[in-house]
Amino acid sequence: MRNSISILKTVAMMFTIFTLTSFSVKAQTDTTEVIELMREGIKKVSENELKRAIYLIDQGREKLYKIAISIDEKNQSIIESNKLTREAEQLIKQENLEGALDLLNQAIELNDQNVEAYKFRGSIRLILEQQKPRKRDRDYIKLINDYTNAISIVNKNINNTDRRSQERHELEKEKAKILINRAYVKMQSNRTPGFYSAIDDYNEATQLDSENWDAYLGRAVAYNKIREYRREVNDYLKAIELMQKYDYFLTDEEWSNLYLNVANAYANLRDKRNAFDYAVKSYNLGNLDAEKLMEKNRP
Repeated sequence: MRNSISILKTVAMMFTIFTLTSFSVKAQTDTTEVIELMREGIKKVSENELKRAIYLIDQGREKLYKIAISIDEKNQSIIESNKLTREAEQLIKQENLEGALDLLNQAIELNDQNVEAYKFRGSIRLILEQQKPRKRDRDYIKLINDYTNAISIVNKNINNTDRRSQERHELEKEKAKILINRAYVKMQSNRTPGFYSAIDDYNEATQLDSENWDAYLGRAVAYNKIREYRREVNDYLKAIELMQKYDYFLTDEEWSNLYLNVANAYANLRDKRNAFDYAVKSYNLGNLDAEKLMEKNRP
């Protein structure tokens, strides 16, 4: 009898461990029910009610079997979903966007927690929408939803990690990148509410990753659209500071365009000195469009 009780207690302990490593709230709820059945079974053994004990333990074992099957199927779905996502990535590199989109749809159907699939699908949808010749025919809602779903999943992962861990830091950086993508899409509406909503995303992105210059560059554009020129300048300067700090490579044309944007922002602030200086930087890198700004703001 003591051996039976010892074995049953060991099984109950295994169920407890299983609960802690389950994949979802539902699985945790189900395994809790199993544990309760096993504990009640152990209690009946100690009370010498063996038939009742066997019944309860059998019920627990049957429930556990169903949970194991469910999780095994979930694992297979996750594996297949990841496989389809990698295949879609290869098709994207081959510029087969429609084929990649089909694979990503399948990947998400198999695993609706596949962050990479949502991110890739959002990017593909953006390209496909931008290929439409008429802006009024473009619909960005679906791809915004893809980025929103990705953010929601990353949020869950962040909340399940230690605040000071490297894993959490990496997840926060990943979330910042998705927020930046979503913000860019929001600005495509070219309407004031879209710019304010994009700024909200950029703000959160800079809080999560203060050294992501893409967030500052994007927010600078949004600030320009709502005529917040001082903030626009500050964000451009912060982005330039970070890119120079990390030796981020830009072509001369890209640097010249960036400097011209800064010059224009200073010009909007009627800061002729800085407008002229940045226009000169742009012009010296080959941007002839900067010449008029130089002449207009020459000290």
